[in-house]
Amino acid sequence: MEEFFEVRTLWQLNTNQDPLFLSRDEIEKVIKLRIKKERKAVAEYFWVLFAFQLLIYSFASYLFIRYWGDTQIVALCAAGAIVYVFLTIISIRKFRSMYQPMATHKGDIRANVRNQYGLLTRFFDFKKKFDLVAIPVNSIVLVGILLRLYMPGGIESHIAEAMVAGAAMILVFGIAAWFENKKHFKRRLRRFELIMEDMEKSE
Repeated sequence: MEEFFEVRTLWQLNTNQDPLFLSRDEIEKVIKLRIKKERKAVAEYFWVLFAFQLLIYSFASYLFIRYWGDTQIVALCAAGAIVYVFLTIISIRKFRSMYQPMATHKGDIRANVRNQYGLLTRFFDFKKKFDLVAIPVNSIVLVGILLRLYMPGGIESHIAEAMVAGAAMILVFGIAAWFENKKHFKRRLRRFELIMEDMEKSE
């Protein structure tokens, strides 16, 4: 029901007419505007993702240089950075693929939307698998670094505390990832599905 009201609002924002009385050309115009809106939202998400990854690399590089003589911190920083290299590479490829100039011919627009839907779906599938690895690894890395820097003896001397802190971080990161996936992927994919449905109806 949420999608119905959202779509109706989009129709009314982009036209001053009731959706039931729009001509085919007007329907196609609204569909193009909705496609641009979704493409813009996807682009914004990827830029935020890139900024977050740069922050991770910067933080890891700082600790790597600052504590060069500490083998444990260096190893933890390297592990955290290496995990995110794969996400960065895949993100750049998907972003470039999804943000190609949009076609103008109606048939090409349909293929373009389906292509973007497929790319976003495959990236979402990759991200879900990535989260299963990255969330535990990031939690271990952060706990290891924090205990190494601020608790005498590091993880070896504080096993119980490390396990509790690690579990708490995994829970927090897991909840954050769930909300992120719902907002930026599940809802976005559903909107692409509605666009494709509307394109079918405009035939």
